[in-house]
Amino acid sequence: MLDAALAPGGNALDAAATPSAAGGVRPCTIEDIPAVARLFRATFTDRLKAGGRPLEVLLRRELFEHPWRDPDLPSLVFAGPDGAVSGFIAVRPLRLLFDGAPVSAAVGGTLMVDKSIGNPVMGARLLRSYLNGVQDLSLSESANEISQVMWEKLGGRTEAAYSMEWLRVIKPAGLALASLTRRFRMAALLRPFAGVFDWCAARVRANPLRIDATFDEGSDVDAEDLVDALLALSLPYRLRPDWDRDSLLWFVAQASEKERYGPLVCRVVRDRKGGLAGAYLYCVRPGGVAFVLDIFAAPKSAERVVDDLFADAKRRGAVAIRGRVQPEFADLLLRRRAVFLHASSMVVHARRGDLFAPIHGGEALITGLAGESWSALIGGLFI
Repeated sequence: MLDAALAPGGNALDAAATPSAAGGVRPCTIEDIPAVARLFRATFTDRLKAGGRPLEVLLRRELFEHPWRDPDLPSLVFAGPDGAVSGFIAVRPLRLLFDGAPVSAAVGGTLMVDKSIGNPVMGARLLRSYLNGVQDLSLSESANEISQVMWEKLGGRTEAAYSMEWLRVIKPAGLALASLTRRFRMAALLRPFAGVFDWCAARVRANPLRIDATFDEGSDVDAEDLVDALLALSLPYRLRPDWDRDSLLWFVAQASEKERYGPLVCRVVRDRKGGLAGAYLYCVRPGGVAFVLDIFAAPKSAERVVDDLFADAKRRGAVAIRGRVQPEFADLLLRRRAVFLHASSMVVHARRGDLFAPIHGGEALITGLAGESWSALIGGLFI
């Protein structure tokens, strides 16, 4: 049954047009938000916290107030024969330029189903309907193993170079304590001992994790100055978002709401002559693992930008830094003692074979603000 649901072909909304005893896929409407929110709360219980923002408000904003919202690329729900919503996939329109020419794309994520319904093909039908949409390029940077298999059966490809996360330890004892405290609150009593260990380790010249504080040369900037820098730094990518100032400001604003990681910090780095060397944005708080959304660097300036990021995170008290691997920075990150891990996969489905060339060549800007990591559904807290 699952293999049949994953067979390529069909129109995205065929299932909605024909009544079925098993239900079908249809576009998500604003009236579906309460049902989608209930499904989200049941699926992602770890993101719920007293004092968080109402999930319905966030879903309305991301699904129906998106600056690139396209009625031909709606998010989708699976509705039973009684009309009740039991499955959902978020479809976020993505306007891309490939060598200057526009490309229609969409990011698919937050795939979830009500497991109590007992319908094993809901997720597969939602994914197939999304991939059969009008877009030329479909992608997701958050596919788990089950989703990855479904994508590949439907003709998608896993892009290994974009499917890793990097982690750079700053304070090893502090990182161990932060991980332990998430499971056992009483472990926080060990904080003074971890602090002493890391203080001593930082003063050992042979310590391979030492970070030179003198590399902290960048400047904190507001969202508007960051956007000006990103618009310039994104131009060299062959495949990149077709941002303008208003749309990019909207994405940065959403990325600022990641309470699990800390406040958003925007930095611009300049070279010795005052020229733009690079920029980055990340969420960081003392004693936490900083979360990097994007790093941008001008040619031959990557080292200056990454070194500034590490020094800035150390100054702000982070115990480690993590982010999505961008292929153009992979070698540098390895040389800076980062380790690579796998958390989720980048999967891509394209109707045009030429769109794979910039992705395979590391010339595509398709993660972070260009993917789905900007969403407050990732790293945000809700009620």
